[in-house]
Amino acid sequence: MDTRTRIGHALAKVLGIKLNYREYGNHPPSEEHATRGESVFSVASADAYVEHEPTSMEWIMQYAPGWRDVGNYLYNLFPFVHWIHRYNLQWLYGDLVAGITIGAVVVPQSMAYAKLADLDVQYGLYSAFMGTLIYWFFATSKDITIGVGSQHDTIYFPPADKSGLSL
Repeated sequence: MDTRTRIGHALAKVLGIKLNYREYGNHPPSEEHATRGESVFSVASADAYVEHEPTSMEWIMQYAPGWRDVGNYLYNLFPFVHWIHRYNLQWLYGDLVAGITIGAVVVPQSMAYAKLADLDVQYGLYSAFMGTLIYWFFATSKDITIGVGSQHDTIYFPPADKSGLSL
């Protein structure tokens, strides 16, 4: 026995810790093993329940969602799939006219606001289309307007004087 083991055993003896408590196996200890006033029942039942340690894969499989849960999540993540199959094709003409009309206003407006913020015009185009497209995938509202505005330009990009310093 090495020195660390001897020190550990001596310390356990001083503290009253039984190091051989697992040597009983599955059989309950007899009456003579209960020496410090503990009940035989508590000593015997201390190791009666041994929990199985799961492997990494068992743990992952316990908490990983099933295929039905993944499908449910994706179905709820994209709200347009709830109503797209009920879309009335008679509405398509009106929706196209409205979309072209809004696009005719939003495209030059977003380019102008990008220039107002001293950015290249393509940033205005990105902000006009990407916000609307992302909103269409992840949200539901037929009465929403998404686009750039001069109030956003002044909040995010303070005006600069001729020397390039912010005012």
